[in-house]
Amino acid sequence: MGMEIIHLDGWRFEAECRGHHVFSDQPVEEDGGDTAMTPVELFIASIGFCIGVYAKLFCDRHKIPSEGMAVHLEWEMAESPNRVGQVKVEIKLAGEIDSTSADSILRFARHCTIHNTLTNPPKINVTLSPLIQKT
Repeated sequence: MGMEIIHLDGWRFEAECRGHHVFSDQPVEEDGGDTAMTPVELFIASIGFCIGVYAKLFCDRHKIPSEGMAVHLEWEMAESPNRVGQVKVEIKLAGEIDSTSADSILRFARHCTIHNTLTNPPKINVTLSPLIQKT
């Protein structure tokens, strides 16, 4: 798997993967243009997207209505080193759901790929190489 991220201008970057494009920027108070989510906000969104997909998958398999489902996330930053210190996730479903199904949805959603990656962190190797300009 691969992805390319390029600097556009200021604090704006563009990621491209499989023909899809995602942008990041910084808020105005951090000298950005506030044209897109920050990298941390995109990271939090990835957690929510992944949990949402797994919750919907469980609901679909067990004939539990998932129309209008929402995933609400709140996070707190931590320091030394600078990082996301805590994430609270709330899955919201329309209608009544019994406690057994609710527990099952939560158990299933807690094993989404992003959550699994955070609880079993990958090795991240960062290197530096010269940029070859395309002509």
